[in-house]
Amino acid sequence: MSDDQPPAAAEPPGSDASRSILSRIRDTWENPAYRFIFLFLLYLGISSVGYPELRERYRGVMEALMIGTAKLEYYLFLPFTDEITTNGTMVAFKGFSVKIIEECTGVYEALIFCSAVLAFPTTWAKRGIGFAFGVPIIYGFNALRIMVLIFVGKYYPESFEFMHLYFWQATLIVMITSVWALWIFKVVIREPPAAAAG
Repeated sequence: MSDDQPPAAAEPPGSDASRSILSRIRDTWENPAYRFIFLFLLYLGISSVGYPELRERYRGVMEALMIGTAKLEYYLFLPFTDEITTNGTMVAFKGFSVKIIEECTGVYEALIFCSAVLAFPTTWAKRGIGFAFGVPIIYGFNALRIMVLIFVGKYYPESFEFMHLYFWQATLIVMITSVWALWIFKVVIREPPAAAAG
């Protein structure tokens, strides 16, 4: 008995490997954790590349933010002491002076937070809530950090470098993560109120 059907066309070499790679990529993308990490790093990279250009273009805005942060420190100290002065970006407390620079404004921490909010799968309305409440909280915490550093610099100068370079940097990471987690649990996945039993 003869078989008149033509033989099946052979698949090109490497097609199984290509499908396997594409399948792994698709499976990885469909994993929410992996997708979040990829998008977070992508948005963080875009921020890192784009921010220097925006900073140069809107240098006046950054200057105003630094001066505004210095004034905020002045008003935070004012209820407790009259030995606090500010001049431009400089803040002096009982002879100990600090200069508010770009890194003191919380803008970098806000960019990290915003990248995490953008990467998380949710609606744009909920992302907007995250931006509206999260960024001011981060800025306020950063102002408190500077206030404590000024106090430490005046009364415990030997601890100033450790607090500035190590303790508060680690604390900022915890703070960003905490605000982001708070946004997720209170806004993104908040359970609707249960219907009252009739």
